[in-house]
Amino acid sequence: MTRSERIQRLIRLVPLPMMLFVAACGGGDSKSPTGPSGPGDEGQGPGGGSRVEFQLSSLGLAGLPADAEVEDCQLTRFYGGTIAIDPKSGAWQIDLKVHDDTGDWHFRDYGGSEGDGTTVLFDSQVSQAIYQGTVNGDASEIKIMYDWCANGVPDIQLVFDR
Repeated sequence: MTRSERIQRLIRLVPLPMMLFVAACGGGDSKSPTGPSGPGDEGQGPGGGSRVEFQLSSLGLAGLPADAEVEDCQLTRFYGGTIAIDPKSGAWQIDLKVHDDTGDWHFRDYGGSEGDGTTVLFDSQVSQAIYQGTVNGDASEIKIMYDWCANGVPDIQLVFDR
């Protein structure tokens, strides 16, 4: 069974592009997190389309900067990052700013996604894994269980806010 078939079996309701379009452009005024985006909120996204961008705000309940040493990985400090999602195509890209014993560096992952309104599946082109995420009711926060140690088991919760 291909990754695409697994995603289709797990989520069959509303595709992520529709959900994110409603969340990013839905009712409300420009002060609302679900209202129209202001200048600079959107730009060229993954795949060349328009994007909705969220900022990394915490690892689980720990605000940034946050240190994490999960499973067999070395201690890593997370300073910040973003997730950009193209509401038309479902393409996504995560960029993280981190520090470990090798120094400061950037991590990037990307792929496609599908969702049903509150649950989103992120298909990674880097790890070939599928990560589950949740979107809160007003679409101002996305939480993703991510496999930082790349051993096939999600081990860290990335929390992104608008």
